[in-house]
Amino acid sequence: MQYQSVYDLIRRALPGKESCFLLREMKVEEAATGQNCYCVSSEGEKIILSGDCVISLCMAFYAYLREECGVNLSWCGNREIAVPEELPVPAVERRYAVPQQHRVYMNYCTFGYSALVWDWARWEQEIDFMAMNGVNMPLSIIGTQGVWFETLLEYGFTEREALAYLSGPAYWPWQLMTNLEGAMPPPDRRYVEQSISLGRKILERERSLGMTPIQQGYSGHVPRLFRQKFPQARIRETGGWCGFPPTAQLDPLDPLFARFGLSLLKKQEELFGCGRYLACDPFHENSPSVKGKAYLSKVGRAIDELYRSFRPDSIWVMQSWSLRKAIVKAVPKERLLILDLNSARAKGTKGFWGYPYVAGELHNFGGKNSLHGDLEAAASFSYRKQQKKHPNLTGAGLFMEGINQNPLFYDLQFTMLTQAEGVNLQQWLADYAVRRYGSDEACLRETLRLLRMSCYAAKTSDSERGSILCARPHWWIDRAAPNDMIEIRYSNRMLLRALEKLLEAKRAGKDGYAFDLCDIARQALSNHALSLYNQAMDGFFQHNRAMFEHASASFLELLQDMDRLLATRPELRLSRWAERAQKLGEDETMASYYRENALALITLWGPAEEPIIFDYAWREWSGLMQQFYGMRWRMFFAFTLEHFDTLPRKKDRGIRQIYGRDPFDATPFLHEIGQRERAFIREYRPAPEQAGETVAVVRDLLQKYAAAISDDTTLPYMKEKANKKPHRFAVLFS
Repeated sequence: MQYQSVYDLIRRALPGKESCFLLREMKVEEAATGQNCYCVSSEGEKIILSGDCVISLCMAFYAYLREECGVNLSWCGNREIAVPEELPVPAVERRYAVPQQHRVYMNYCTFGYSALVWDWARWEQEIDFMAMNGVNMPLSIIGTQGVWFETLLEYGFTEREALAYLSGPAYWPWQLMTNLEGAMPPPDRRYVEQSISLGRKILERERSLGMTPIQQGYSGHVPRLFRQKFPQARIRETGGWCGFPPTAQLDPLDPLFARFGLSLLKKQEELFGCGRYLACDPFHENSPSVKGKAYLSKVGRAIDELYRSFRPDSIWVMQSWSLRKAIVKAVPKERLLILDLNSARAKGTKGFWGYPYVAGELHNFGGKNSLHGDLEAAASFSYRKQQKKHPNLTGAGLFMEGINQNPLFYDLQFTMLTQAEGVNLQQWLADYAVRRYGSDEACLRETLRLLRMSCYAAKTSDSERGSILCARPHWWIDRAAPNDMIEIRYSNRMLLRALEKLLEAKRAGKDGYAFDLCDIARQALSNHALSLYNQAMDGFFQHNRAMFEHASASFLELLQDMDRLLATRPELRLSRWAERAQKLGEDETMASYYRENALALITLWGPAEEPIIFDYAWREWSGLMQQFYGMRWRMFFAFTLEHFDTLPRKKDRGIRQIYGRDPFDATPFLHEIGQRERAFIREYRPAPEQAGETVAVVRDLLQKYAAAISDDTTLPYMKEKANKKPHRFAVLFS
């Protein structure tokens, strides 16, 4: 076994401390049965890390940090590992066995909603984080832009034509999922060259740490221009996706499919090396142009034959999102691995008909930062029990669309990634409090108990809450994004009590404490904003101008206060997101290109001409609060006040709704807002925030808002319905 890569990881985590550790190979028979095993022990003054493979040694290192040094490593706060100057030597030996063969990490979307702005230094952090948490199969798609670019040149495309086909970094994940092409294409080939260079570094590091990356396969997506260049090939247009133009699908039964697909895979191997696991999802969020199970079976066989011709031992990795039984059943079981993105489809498919599968957790859509997640369900999941029910279950995965949110929920999810059985949630939370905050004070345990009963209560994983602050202004709002909900299904007063308890801590000294203070305060104020919106709308519907003016002014004031609060944390600043994006560019042209990609994805989404899923990836971040969302709300309240007496009080049924919202440019007023939104993407430049100290700002805002925060956050036009069936928090407090 090669130990150097693990020593290098230890050195990156604890500079100068790598000599304190001794790495050893652990024979599988020495441990309890499991797919991987590792052990933490000591000999004299040496800390002994033993494992059956490289990734097991990485897990052993983090087990040592967790158990002996009380370390909590997180995306949100606690990024730096703090340990005593003299490392503690384990007093007892601890052995671990991991039953999950496949531990998969990331969703295609994660590469847009989070990794879009990552440079190599940030990727290094994430890969180390993966390794220490036991991830052994990360999705790895950086650099595939270069695979497509160079292959298209070989197939007669000019450089300009090949670049026009490529989407920018914000949209490339959706192009790989065959949803679109040429969205914000790159200005020149430097984008391609940069992606290749970064992709090589990522794959080299992942492999050196014992991971087996999932790389890109092929299901038939081709440039629309292919129809001109290969007129004899069977190429059909798709129906389009989320407002983007139709794409082109090369029939997998056409001879060109096998030839072009093999060229892509060989180019990927040439540039990056290519392993066994190849991902693709035929007809993802779209429909095949030929109906019938017989055709789908032939498609499944064609893709399998392509992979087999490239590498006889290849394994097709397929998401359950757009799963089609006929395609699955056409592939031998030993040649397919299914990723169940949210552990939901296994039941309806009788455990995916005996095919190997990975049980996963999706949880987050778009990288939104609302606090939610069913802690009870996560902690009670038994991998062994599920495996007895479905012996074909081979692993676990985390498939969130965006990271950098909900640190408590994801610390538990990473724990469960390698657990055989469920955990005692109460004990786990007590241990987490010590690791996260560096203190065992009763108020901290009470904070986590209250969070468990409110935003992390049962059935909150499948009910991602939208933010009224980030919703496009309207007189009738029930969602901020196409797939969330404004309604709050827990007690905001209880969340407020959690915040108050957190503030009582005297010894909490870790960075995670400050982040959580800010994050919980953010959520409590965001929930309170819904009450203010309701008051403003009550004034509007009742023709009470004074009530409307007072509530709308309070709403705008809260937006300002939110901006002030969020600026205290670098993770919650738009400026950092934009700065990281533009630093990827070598000159002003490329810096602007990356920055506009990063801004477009979290605002308009696209297409720019007529956005359909706008605000899908909303963020409660400083900078956005005032300059983007605040701009919209100020315009809306001013417009409403100007036309207060003449505006209709009944919902206009004449406008066709799209995802429960008015189309982007449905009215002259919405068009005016849209123009300002588009201008924001072009004109925004990051500037240093006047950032206060988190604890002081939270105390100030708590004093200002605590008395006003209530549980009356039901939407005005939903009150009658809600009165018939009380909210969950009403049940809790009755």
